[in-house]
Amino acid sequence: MKLNVNGTPPESVDKQIDFKKNPMMLIGEVARLMGEKIREKCDDAPIVQKSGRLLMIELSKRDGRTQLDLSHATHLKASTVSVALQKLELEGYVYRQPDEYDLRATRVYLTEKGRAIDDSIRNRIIEEEAVVTAGLTDEEKETLAKILLKIKKSILDDSQNEGDIFE
Repeated sequence: MKLNVNGTPPESVDKQIDFKKNPMMLIGEVARLMGEKIREKCDDAPIVQKSGRLLMIELSKRDGRTQLDLSHATHLKASTVSVALQKLELEGYVYRQPDEYDLRATRVYLTEKGRAIDDSIRNRIIEEEAVVTAGLTDEEKETLAKILLKIKKSILDDSQNEGDIFE
């Protein structure tokens, strides 16, 4: 006996997508699991918000960036960046200072406390990545990175064509 939902029979099993083998679903699941492992290892790290971690990562790459630059680099809304920076500043991880040449711009810098936390988290990520990729060859790791970069580029290119979904 087949049950009808809203007057239509259910999809046959062969028409359903096997989400356990769907590449995009796997990427999401792997990212979530890896994030959980990192958070478990970094339970002493006080930066809980994802936006705060993203900002810290970008500042560790290049200190003294503007809020607008951080917004573009992280694909976060300007308002999200502003709120996250306020929290990071209150906690003593970053400080802001007006640009000496353009007083309309504010530059953001990591404090020593922020740099120490970033180094600690970064080391834990490197350690965990080594564990979870131990079964991959260097060639497989390189291929995986190339594929993921292509997917990321496609997503960002598509979002630019439809109006930036991150703004």
